[in-house]
Amino acid sequence: MSSYNSAKFQKFLDQSQYTAAGVKRYEWIFGQTFLSPGGLKVVKELIPKLGLQKGQKVLDIGSGLGGHDFYMAETYGVTIDAIDLSENMMNQAVAYYDERPAIQGLINFRLADISVIDLPEASYDVIYSRDTLLHIQNKPELFKKFIKWLKPGGRIVFTDYAKGEGPYTEEFLEYVRQRNYELFSRADYETLLKQVGFKDVEVTEIKEKFIETLQGELKKLYEGREDFLAKFTLADFQAIQEGWLAKIKRATDNCQTWVLAIGHKEA
Repeated sequence: MSSYNSAKFQKFLDQSQYTAAGVKRYEWIFGQTFLSPGGLKVVKELIPKLGLQKGQKVLDIGSGLGGHDFYMAETYGVTIDAIDLSENMMNQAVAYYDERPAIQGLINFRLADISVIDLPEASYDVIYSRDTLLHIQNKPELFKKFIKWLKPGGRIVFTDYAKGEGPYTEEFLEYVRQRNYELFSRADYETLLKQVGFKDVEVTEIKEKFIETLQGELKKLYEGREDFLAKFTLADFQAIQEGWLAKIKRATDNCQTWVLAIGHKEA
């Protein structure tokens, strides 16, 4: 959108949802080095869909604390350009990377706004993203760049928060406004991927997986209450609890869902 300001948005992220303290709190729930639903468990389920082979090059959009990238580099021997706009997350990701001598040179962490930068054409075998595209306002332009950046035969695999079938409650609409999200529906993503030229497009709603994951994380919170409160405050505990319960309700009410999208660039 014409009024978009990358520096302003970075400040918004690092001073609201992804404060240094907020990142640590999320990491406790998702697991060390992770900042997306399901942590390592879901990563192990999704990464095989990328079809990775040693030496391939991956673009990770919204790399967070680096957990996805460490797993891909360590398990498959791929090289990764890991891009994120949150300085708080990037600083921690680089610190974690420095503790992993076995994969030095395989990951290039870059603090940047994926919606405004450009990258070399036909550079990547895979574009991967976890629950990050909800932050992107102009998705059509970004997805055109995805096609350009992928090598012939390359693939895109991502999950994202999405709009359900509705009707949408005022609470859901306020949540979206407060987070400055730009949510697409499953059908929106399917249409967009096809419009920009992706082939063999599959966009699947995985709402039940979303609810199951949230419930598992709540169970971890309740069972680990003592450990959590030793590191954080009661207000932090309540914020996580209320936030997760609210997401479960939004999903149950068909306001919010989770999608898994896969597409290929023509060979």
